[in-house]
Amino acid sequence: MNVKITGPGSRDPERIAELAPQASENVTGQHVVSKVLLREWAAAVRHATVEHVQPYDLQHPERRLNTRPPRGVGKIENFVPWASTSLEIKWGLVERELPDALAAVKARTALGEPRTAGILRDLIALHYIRSHHYREAFNRVFTEFLPRQREWLLTERAGQLEAAYLQHTGRPAAGPEDLAAIADEIFSPMLDQFHDGSLLRVRIEASFDQARQLMARYALEILEPEEGEFLIGDNPALTVRKEGDSLSHGMALLDSHTTVLPIGPHHMLSLGPTPLYGRLAKSAVDKMNALQIKAAREYVYTRPNGSLAAIVREEATSRSPRL
Repeated sequence: MNVKITGPGSRDPERIAELAPQASENVTGQHVVSKVLLREWAAAVRHATVEHVQPYDLQHPERRLNTRPPRGVGKIENFVPWASTSLEIKWGLVERELPDALAAVKARTALGEPRTAGILRDLIALHYIRSHHYREAFNRVFTEFLPRQREWLLTERAGQLEAAYLQHTGRPAAGPEDLAAIADEIFSPMLDQFHDGSLLRVRIEASFDQARQLMARYALEILEPEEGEFLIGDNPALTVRKEGDSLSHGMALLDSHTTVLPIGPHHMLSLGPTPLYGRLAKSAVDKMNALQIKAAREYVYTRPNGSLAAIVREEATSRSPRL
């Protein structure tokens, strides 16, 4: 049936077909916060042979959770449930270079090394796309797109649907019910791809590539707190707008003033017009931490025995409940 569905992702069917032999090759526990990044908040704790981070459950902020090693937190079971092994390999191309890049940040040489700056921008793109936020937005957009596209076919392309029905059945459509049936059949493969996760798999890959290209246009800012420290949430790369003294987050990349990502208790990345090492006053650090807590899906992470427990509990108690 020669009825084309408009919208982004015109290569999705071809890419899904390319990846089909790998459909069952999956990593079960997929990190939305890189283990290498979480290690920046890790420290020695009693009765453990490896360093731990301190998680906070934002649904129950009054509870004190046990510390955990970075490998055991910041991940989702079957985040991408279809051909995820090859996607993890792609993420790994960025993550394996992260230890050297973080060392350059601490040595204050990162901005003079174009390759390192590129890795750090890619790290922002990675955490912006490989996130609860992206998957939730993808699901929302798809469930809104499909009915609109179906209605568009039935109203604006009824003639094409009639031709498709005749081609498919060998007889003319008898009425609106037949056209609705052929429209449903046209959308059936896409709906199957949505439910089995293959559509998410190819969309998240394409969106990562697009985000990398967009963020490559910006310079890298490395921000340090004058006082206090940063925490990190499970939706850590945030688009941000500043209106007066207030900050908002969660808008589209092109609608934001910057995109930020904490990369340790003492460093945060930000996109801007010129490269710089900057200092943030404690009030600005507190606002950035509050944004991390508001944007997080379930958890935020700090250093064990750090000083941020009070702000986590205060912000978690006041934020809107998650559905």
